[in-house]
Amino acid sequence: MHKTISNTTPILSLLKINKFDLLKELYGEIIIPNAVYQEIEKGKEKPYYKDLSLIDWIKIVQIKN
Repeated sequence: MHKTISNTTPILSLLKINKFDLLKELYGEIIIPNAVYQEIEKGKEKPYYKDLSLIDWIKIVQIKN
């Protein structure tokens, strides 16, 4: 499987249509910057929200220059 880096839009879009697991099927592991994680965390009240830190195939990383 491939590794890929994602921004917020594809994650939120797939969560909204209940197809989030397609990312795992297509890429295996998804890497997201901490800023993306924090942005998604702002939507905890949304019905489609998932805590990405609890998903083993999502890796949250701090971006370094």
